[in-house]
Amino acid sequence: MRSETIAPTVNDLNRPFWEAGSRGSLVLPRCLGTGRLFWPPAPVSPHDWGSVEWVEVTPVGTVRSLCVYRRAFQQAFAPLMPYGIAMVAVKEAVIPLYVPGTVSVDPGQQVRIGFEPLFSATADHGLAVPQVIGPA
Repeated sequence: MRSETIAPTVNDLNRPFWEAGSRGSLVLPRCLGTGRLFWPPAPVSPHDWGSVEWVEVTPVGTVRSLCVYRRAFQQAFAPLMPYGIAMVAVKEAVIPLYVPGTVSVDPGQQVRIGFEPLFSATADHGLAVPQVIGPA
């Protein structure tokens, strides 16, 4: 029987994001040629196929859309029900973020972004997960 994994996959491509999150900072990849932020991380810029750098951004964004889950598709997430996934615009990048069931947000609303573990240190390797922590 396969066990479910709930920990994000950390690799060379996204390691700066997870390491910054563990320090409570939000970083996103930026195209060196155009200065535009983007998501998801890529080894080259999707804007000009050039070099990429990681930059810290203010952890505030605008909710573009929201989906609320009321059924656990993985049993590890059952204690979190209901929870949401919001697409949040941070500058010009739009990133998916976890929304705890205790936080109420609506599309168009400005929100604060924080990093907190969702599960025990052994379950998710102690990674702090980016999430909407409340209105801005």
